Amino acid sequence: MEETINNLTTKEKIIEAALEIIASEGFQKVTIRKIATMAGVNIAAVNYHFGSKEKVLNEALEHVMIQMKKIFNYLKDEEHSPEVRLEIFIQKYSKILFTYPDPVKNLIHQSIHEHSVSNNFQEYLKFEGIELIKNLIHQLRPEENDSILYMLTMQLLSSLAFPVLLGNRAVDIFGIELNQTDNQRAYTKLLVKNILR
Repeated sequence: MEETINNLTTKEKIIEAALEIIASEGFQKVTIRKIATMAGVNIAAVNYHFGSKEKVLNEALEHVMIQMKKIFNYLKDEEHSPEVRLEIFIQKYSKILFTYPDPVKNLIHQSIHEHSVSNNFQEYLKFEGIELIKNLIHQLRPEENDSILYMLTMQLLSSLAFPVLLGNRAVDIFGIELNQTDNQRAYTKLLVKNILR
C-alpha cells in the first residue's frame, strides 16, 4: 500500500507540488528538487514514483487536462438554464486557464505545430467537448445553422484562450488584468452576452 501524506498518496503529493510550481513559476522553473521540497518528500521519492522530471510534468499536465474535461460537465447540468450553464462553464474554464497558463500554451502549441501529436484533451474536444458547447449555444440561439454554431463555439474558445496566450503582455497591450476576479466576471458576462445576441 502506498504511503499517504495528509490524505494524499506520495505520488499525488508530488503531482500537486509540480502543479503548484507550474502555476506560480511556469514550466521552466520546475526542478525535481523544488518538487520534492514542496511535496515534503526527498528527491529519491520523486525519482522512485516518476523516474524523471519530464514524467512528473506529463502526469501534472494530464491532471490539468482531466480538470478541464470535468468542467464540460457543467454544460450538461439540466438543473440550470442554458444561459447559467454557459456562464458557469466560462467562469470555471477561465479559472483553470489562468491558474495553469503554461499547460494551456503547451496544448495550443502542440495543436498548431505538432499535427501528428494528439493528446486526450484534444481528442475529448474533437469528439465531445466542442459538441457540448455547440449544443448549448443552439439552445440559446435555435435559429442558427450548424456552421454559425460552430463559429460561435470557436469564437468562445478563442476568446478564452487568447488572453492566456498573451500572458502579461495582455496587460501591456490592453491595460486589463483578466485574472482579477472582477474583470473575470465582467469578461464572462460579456462573452455570454455576445453569444445571446
